[in-house]
Amino acid sequence: MSTIIDRIGEFASTCHLSIRKIEQKIGASNGTISKAIGKDKDIQTRWLEMFVIHFPEVNPVWLMTGKGDMILAKAENQESNILLKESEPPYGLIEKSQHQEVVNSLKLVIATLENQLNEKERIISLKDRIIHELEKKQNN
Repeated sequence: MSTIIDRIGEFASTCHLSIRKIEQKIGASNGTISKAIGKDKDIQTRWLEMFVIHFPEVNPVWLMTGKGDMILAKAENQESNILLKESEPPYGLIEKSQHQEVVNSLKLVIATLENQLNEKERIISLKDRIIHELEKKQNN
């Protein structure tokens, strides 16, 4: 199953873009995306937001879920060719019928991230208990 970061890599490959060019275009530091791809790690949501803003031709539903076409159809792209004002979110880049699908995809991403966070907090708690027990044994 491919992840969002894998799909960014797929987009780069398909469009003959280097990952570094994508990082530069979205304002990310060198290695932000390439390290995530290489180590199969997640990237921060701010980089996803910047990616969607700077690459409006990419179908956000495909980016989040892998469903649908990678590149939006030309008719949909015509609207995305209008420059966005900085204060305007990129919501006008997709059809209204796709909004709910994007929202549902984002909810899935959020739920997954929350589960990962909870699991990491559980691991930290277990490690803290182990450290406490080891310190107790050392003091005895």
